[in-house]
Amino acid sequence: MKRVLVTGASGRLGKYVVEALGIDFQVTAFDCNKPDFDCEFIQGDILDRVSVAQAVKNQDSVIHIAALDADATGSESRFMQVNVEGVWNVFDCAREAGVKRIVHCSSVAAINISPENPPQYLPVDIDHPADPKEVYGLTKLLGEKIARRFFVLGGMDIICLRPTYIMQPDYLYDVVKLSAEADGTQPPSPASDPSWLSYGEVIPGSRSFVDPRDVATAFRAALEADDISWGIFTVASTDSHSDLPTLELVEREFGVKPEIRNPERYADRAGASIYDISETTKALGWKPAHSWPAVLEELLATVER
Repeated sequence: MKRVLVTGASGRLGKYVVEALGIDFQVTAFDCNKPDFDCEFIQGDILDRVSVAQAVKNQDSVIHIAALDADATGSESRFMQVNVEGVWNVFDCAREAGVKRIVHCSSVAAINISPENPPQYLPVDIDHPADPKEVYGLTKLLGEKIARRFFVLGGMDIICLRPTYIMQPDYLYDVVKLSAEADGTQPPSPASDPSWLSYGEVIPGSRSFVDPRDVATAFRAALEADDISWGIFTVASTDSHSDLPTLELVEREFGVKPEIRNPERYADRAGASIYDISETTKALGWKPAHSWPAVLEELLATVER
C-alpha cells in the first residue's frame, strides 16, 4: 500500500493527511488546485471521470477527502453532485483500476445528532440511528452506502472515517469564544492574530471536536490496518470544547436525558465527548493526541511567542 492517491489534498484537511503519511508512502495529490507543498500532483476534478480514471492508475490505495464541506456555499443539488456523484466516480474508477484499499472521509453529520435527532443513548456509536436533515449529512450517509456497495462487490478493502467537527487552528479562538459566551462560562484569555478567522456561529459543545493532526493520523492508521477489510469508525477527541459537563450540555441543547450506557465515562471525566471512539482505538490502534484545552493553550502560546 505504498502508492497512495489523496483526493482533495490541497484542502484544509488534505495537507495534514499528506504530512502524516510522510516519507513512508509514495503520495500523489489529486485536486482542482495545486497544493502549497511539495508533492506529486495531478490536477483534476472528481466529477470528471476521465481525470479520476487517469489519477487512480497504478495506485495501491486511495484516501478520498475531496468534497464540499458543511460550511461551503452551494445549492443542495451541487452538494449531491459533488459529494455523491464524486464518491461514485472515485470508487468506480478505483475498482476498475485494481486499487486494493480506499479510506473514505465521511462525517458524524451522517448521523445528525441534533434537536431533530437527539442522542438516544450515550456515548454515541456508529450504530446510533441516523436521520440527517441537512443535505451535507445526507450526502455523507449516501457516501457510506456507496462505499459499502463497492466493498460487497469484492476486490477492495474500504474503511470509512467519521470525524466530528475538525477544529482548524485559524477558527479555534473564535469558536471557543462564542461557545463560552453561549455556555455562560469563562472565555479564553484575550488574544488576537491576523491569521485568525471568524467562524460566525456557535459550535455546540455536544458536537465535539477533533484536531486536524489527529484526523490525519487516523487516516494513516486506517491505511495501515491490513487486517480490516471493512469498517466505519468515529474520529473524535476524548473531550468536548466546552467547560460545561457533557450531560448538562446534552440536556440544555436537546432537552433530553438519554440512556447512559457507560456511566463511569462521565463520572470520571465530566467533559467527555458524546462520541464513542473505543472501536476506533481497538481496531485501528488510534488515539487522539491533542486534547482540550491543550489545543487552545498551544494556540495562545504561539501568539505569545
